[in-house]
Amino acid sequence: MDSDLLKTVDLGEASKAETVVCVRVPKPAEAAAGPAPAKSLLPQANIRAADLWAAYGVTEADTFVVADKFGNEARRTKATALAALTKDVAKSFRVARNKMKAEVANAEKAAGEGNTDGALAALRKVFDQKLVGYEEVEKASAIYGDLLAKGREALKGAKDVAALDALAGQWAGTELEAEVAAAKASLSGKN
Repeated sequence: MDSDLLKTVDLGEASKAETVVCVRVPKPAEAAAGPAPAKSLLPQANIRAADLWAAYGVTEADTFVVADKFGNEARRTKATALAALTKDVAKSFRVARNKMKAEVANAEKAAGEGNTDGALAALRKVFDQKLVGYEEVEKASAIYGDLLAKGREALKGAKDVAALDALAGQWAGTELEAEVAAAKASLSGKN
């Protein structure tokens, strides 16, 4: 840890006030090999990753990732600038949550009106923030799950290439994209 940082910030006092929690994360000797995660719109909780360096994209030592209690990254800095960055983290997450709350309301409204495209567009704005753990994200995830279930029902009812093409466009970039592509391949194989 940078000695200048220790002179300017009392991390012990900041930690007691629940302003900051500092964790030193050793760099793993080797990255764990395994299957790539399934493509999903849902953000993943980086803090739960086995390799935090890879999850947060840290490439060099003395990099500080300033995050909230769920592991959502707010800022990234070198050790000497950490003190200044910790002050505005809570404010930046409040602003993000307010934006997400508005988009969740838009998604609920669109889904209630049967406008799947509008609901997905609003949910993408929530998930593009790459935040996890907040009530707004959980609510958005539930709406997304309901939409996926309806999308899968529509996929079961799609009997021709035109219907599958429409679903492919609607569900591009989601888990359903691969399922639609498999259905199209299956349908093409029958012809």
